[in-house]
Amino acid sequence: MMPAKNLVKMVVGNTLRSRRHFILSAFGIVIGIATFVLFLASTEQVGAVLERIFPVEEVEVVAPQVSLLGKDISKRLDDTLVQTIKTRPEAKRVLPRMSLQFPAYGDGTFNGSHLSLEIGGAADGIDPSYVVDDAALSAKEHEFFADVFKDWESDPTPRTACVPPGPKDPNPCPRTDRYYCDKVDRQCHHRVPVVLSPTMLELYNTQFAKSHGTPVIDQDFAKFIIQQGGMERMRFTLALGVSVFGSASAAGKSREVEATVIGISSKAKKIGMTVPLAYISRWNTEFVSRDAGKTYSSIVVTLAQREQLAVFAQWLQDKLDLRLEDSLGEKFATVVFVIRLVLVIISLVIIGISSINIAHNFFMQVTERRRELGLLRAVGATQTDVQLVVMGEAGLIGVIGGVLGILCGWLLSLAVDGLSNHYVPNFPFKPTTWFHFQWWILLGGLACATFFSVIGGYLPARKAARMQPAAALAAQ
Repeated sequence: MMPAKNLVKMVVGNTLRSRRHFILSAFGIVIGIATFVLFLASTEQVGAVLERIFPVEEVEVVAPQVSLLGKDISKRLDDTLVQTIKTRPEAKRVLPRMSLQFPAYGDGTFNGSHLSLEIGGAADGIDPSYVVDDAALSAKEHEFFADVFKDWESDPTPRTACVPPGPKDPNPCPRTDRYYCDKVDRQCHHRVPVVLSPTMLELYNTQFAKSHGTPVIDQDFAKFIIQQGGMERMRFTLALGVSVFGSASAAGKSREVEATVIGISSKAKKIGMTVPLAYISRWNTEFVSRDAGKTYSSIVVTLAQREQLAVFAQWLQDKLDLRLEDSLGEKFATVVFVIRLVLVIISLVIIGISSINIAHNFFMQVTERRRELGLLRAVGATQTDVQLVVMGEAGLIGVIGGVLGILCGWLLSLAVDGLSNHYVPNFPFKPTTWFHFQWWILLGGLACATFFSVIGGYLPARKAARMQPAAALAAQ
């Protein structure tokens, strides 16, 4: 056997001495790997953006809408159904959501601009743990949400008595950033904590902020609150029982509470706002009926495994006569998967054709180098040595071609991002880059380049190894 050091030197020398052979063999590999890593990085980024908008491992259970003679007789989602769903092995976590069922609107001033938004039907409540456990939150945000996002009305601590202030009077309550003086019971209440979804943040940044001259909010909402002067700047009045258009609740009641936006969470209502469930339950009971405070709008189910969705959905339909709300996230995830699969197949076809090209070039090389290979055998090289030399050359071409392909793919991504930033208008969730080059994509591209090159060089190497030294040296 030839010493490994000599083998490596011979492989490197033979590969680099013929530029024409190297370029012809490596060109297809470079193109194939460039498309391979570019396509995968693109679908990876698109998938990440879609998962921000549509969580693909969570589904919402709803009751089919049924009416009889104008009366809604749809199945009622209550605690009994929640407990039943919890018994299913597919369900990792089961939490009910409850929508606000009466007119209400939010009114406030932000950065000098007056805001008045209808929230009746655009607000809901959920168990605080669902928002606190949002995996997208930083450690500090988790701690802050755990401290603030909860039902403060159930706090047994005695409240401080107060006199409601006038429009220009100071807040008489302690911790003015969190508490306000309620006009009805004349006690200090903690402001209702509100979280908004990234979708609402994007709509605000792209639609409202520019037209009203208000500050654009980045994803670091906690930092933004500090820059604006604290949580008190995020407060607004929540008018319950009356809409911004003047319509009132069926109960004829109305009152005001204060709320404050504490942060952004993907677990919040997509278009609207989310508060702790207990607030919505009490308000629905007060302004609609006792049953309204116990009936949920949907049940959020976190699946133990994404693949169990079909089984779970069928059980809901067969046993409980319930269904899943249309899961756009699941549909988009399927589309992204299919697109990724097609693009990967296209890339592999390009690389496969390149390996055929490498085989063709190496067959030609073996024929041209018959005397050289015969001489190598004559001085003591074994068939294995000759085969390793030829396959080593093919593998080295694959490695170099893979590195160049990855570099070309990365440069192309920079060009695409540059064109996108200059010519594609902003839209909700537009990413700063359309590509996410994860380590496994780069490593996979390099591995594919090397593997297909070695495969392409195998048959020529085998032919070279079987040459008889005497016949090879005698060939013209």
